[in-house]
Order: sequence, then C-alpha cells, then structure tokens
Amino acid sequence: MFQTNQLLKTIMGVSNAKPSLDSMLATFDRELENFQTLVQPDSESKPRTAFDSPHLTFDDMYMSRLTLPQILSFLPVMLPLRMRMSQSARMYDGKFQPPHSLASPEFVAALENMARSAGAADIRYVRVPRNTIFQHKGIPNEYAVIITVEMDEDKMSSAPSFDAFLEVAKGYGNLARIGNQLAHFMRHSGFAAYPGTALGGLTDYTHLAEIAGLGAIGYHGLLITPNEGTRLRINTIYTNITNLPIQTENEHLWVRDFCAMCKKCMRGCPVQAIYEQPRPRGDGGMQCIDHAACRDYFNQNYGCAICLAKCPFSEMGYEKVKVRFKGNPKAPQFRIPVETLPVVRAVGKE
Repeated sequence: MFQTNQLLKTIMGVSNAKPSLDSMLATFDRELENFQTLVQPDSESKPRTAFDSPHLTFDDMYMSRLTLPQILSFLPVMLPLRMRMSQSARMYDGKFQPPHSLASPEFVAALENMARSAGAADIRYVRVPRNTIFQHKGIPNEYAVIITVEMDEDKMSSAPSFDAFLEVAKGYGNLARIGNQLAHFMRHSGFAAYPGTALGGLTDYTHLAEIAGLGAIGYHGLLITPNEGTRLRINTIYTNITNLPIQTENEHLWVRDFCAMCKKCMRGCPVQAIYEQPRPRGDGGMQCIDHAACRDYFNQNYGCAICLAKCPFSEMGYEKVKVRFKGNPKAPQFRIPVETLPVVRAVGKE
C-alpha cells in the first residue's frame, strides 16, 4: 500500500501525504505567471471544483485497493497522460508571439480534419465568457477551440468499476494528445494556441461546450450530445483567432426538459448528491451537484460515474430519447434563461 501511494504521488509530481489531483493541477497553473496580461474571470465566477477529499486518508481511497494487475493496466495510461499534460503546460511559457489572428476557411477545414483523424468526436468554437473562467485563474486568449472524445459504452456501463475508471483515464489521455497536436499545428500556422489541461483546467469546459452548441448540460451536470450521450470528455485550446466559425444557436436545450421529467440520475445517485432541480448560479451557469456529498464517494469508488451510466442518453441514445419525448405534449419544461454574454477583456494580472 505504501508503495502504491508513493508510485501515484510520483506520477502526479506531488509530495503530499497522499496523491493529490488538486496539487498536480496547481503546478500546471503556475505557468500563468509567465504572462503579463490574462483574460480575467468575472467577479461572480465560481472556483474550480476540488477533486481531493481532505478528511479521507489514502487507505480510504480506491487507489489504495488497486491490485497489481490493475496497476500494471493503469500505468501505461496514466504515465502518458501525465507527460502530455506537462507538455501542454510547457506551452504556457509566454514566449510565443503569433503573427496572425485571422484564419482562412481552408485552415479551419484542415484543423477539423486533423482533429477527427486524431480521434476527436467533435470540434466547435467559442468566445470565452468571463463567467466561465474560474476564480483566481485567467486565460491567455479570449477564443477557444472545444474538442470532445467518446468513451466506450460497455466499459462505462459498468461504473463504478476499475474498467470505467480506466476508460475515463484513457479519455483524458486522448484529449491531451489531440489538444497538443492541434495546438502545435495552430502555432506552426502562425496562431496562438494554448491547450487546456485535459483533467481539470482554467475554465468550465462543460459550460463552454454548451455555449458552443455541442450539446446541453443535463441534471447530473454532464454534457449530453447527439452521438455520445454523456459518454464523453471535453478539452479546450485557447487561441487568438478572431474569425472562428462560432455557432450561436443550440438545438439541444430541450434535453433539460426531458431531465425535468426523468431524474433517473438523481434517484440512482448512491449519496443523493444530485439536486432535484439545478440551481441557477450568479455566474450564469447552473449548479447541479452537491460536490461535498459527491466527492468522498467519488474518491472511494473508482471516480463513480453512476449518473453517466444510468442516463437514458447513454443507455438508449439521443435520437431514441428525442423521438419518444417530443411525442409527449404534457412533458414538463425546465429552462434557465440565457443571458447576454459579457464582453471579454484582457487586463493586467491582479
């Protein structure tokens, strides 16, 4: 057990008493000190949700129970993920000076082809609202490329399990690999490109993905998309390209109308961490989860993901749910008003 603890801390690059994702992410965040100016968060922005459970010991965590075969399966996934996230962070050295800010349609087409060839499920674009930047963070540029990757249906249906946990880790690894590849291509073409940290980051990826029109956030706080349902992970690449083909309409917001009727995720949550109805936040987003209730179970049970597995959009598929739901005129509705996005501005670091 001691050896497992030391091994995991070494991979994460931390010296805490137990492995800490939050400490690992904090080391990546320090690269922001290389910038004279950053796009700052809104005064009402939320902090990044913590991964660590302060009062749990390592013996309480699922990582302490990994068997030798599981560790041998885990290392070939976690080591490349850690390396790729470090590579992403090193691109925030503040040295790159982009000569261009306008992209041709041919460049955008090439970027999208590269993303899909590398394994991305989808790619969209967004001007990052300040209310999606986490408190006390900042981003180098106000535009972002949003990419997603799909996770295996059979493995995720077994959550919470080691197989589901490993599949999630593979998803993060694929995001880091694709993000770095696209960022290097963008820089080679003369544009700023800063890949987000695949596992956690500086902005609310799920909120950004909904704004970009990729899908809608369900009652469980996860993005729901037409092809992957909830079986996906999201990453960003911040850029200075000002003429990205940003989509302003979102045809998927009916999903929350279905959620208001379904609530299967809420009933299936073992610690009742999902609110009966999402609560609008001051930053324009919505709070779906009691993170304090969720976090301990998450860290004791392979990162949980029960809500993902039980979601009808994962089990039945988006189109089947849509066909059945749209035929029910008495179905309830739940809509969060969409506010006008604030102007994004870059200012000196505070």
